[in-house]
Amino acid sequence: MREFVFCRARGVSTIMLVIHLSRFVPLCACALVACGGGRTPLRQLPALDAATPAKDAAASLKDAWPFADTRPDLAKNVPAGCTSSVETCNGIDDDCDGVVDNDIAPIPCPGGGTRYCIAGRMSDCPARCAVCVPGGQRVCFISYCSFWGLQTCASDGQSWGYCVEQRPVPSTCANVARDKKHARETEQCCLDNGFCCLDEFDLNGNGDTSEMLGRCGDVLCAQ
Repeated sequence: MREFVFCRARGVSTIMLVIHLSRFVPLCACALVACGGGRTPLRQLPALDAATPAKDAAASLKDAWPFADTRPDLAKNVPAGCTSSVETCNGIDDDCDGVVDNDIAPIPCPGGGTRYCIAGRMSDCPARCAVCVPGGQRVCFISYCSFWGLQTCASDGQSWGYCVEQRPVPSTCANVARDKKHARETEQCCLDNGFCCLDEFDLNGNGDTSEMLGRCGDVLCAQ
């Protein structure tokens, strides 16, 4: 009645008061449903007192919390009883971070290339003469100026460098290179005069234009 008298004193009519009150009734009803009888009621946390051991209290809270263990992906797969140490390439999770053989730095090889940790062991260094003897040279043929060039084997023996124009052309083939230019005759002159030559024009007819012909004993890898 005191609230009613106050409203009357403020000049609020009875009808307006009823209209305003009617607006709050559905809201109160929804709140009651959500809190007590809705689809996702709040779970009651267990009451803890000073007599409850800390270990048991933590377990009780974990069981009561509705979102516990919903992110198993965040838990690391750490082996039980793992003792952390420096990670080495051995197929074991030495540093107990849940990942085997991670963060293993590659090891440079003396002759070029690198060793990597693969399946619990370090890979072998690449063969130093897989393609050619490091530093070895062969004659190649270019389509401009001198029409004669040299290729040098890479320091790791894995590949040949670019064909670099050579000047002057060896005197025994200078006239042929000038007259025939980038042609079979220039390569034939290379062979006839005892050089190690790239068989760019397939002079032996075997279809391989990446092989070498001539005196290439100091350039080819030992078999």
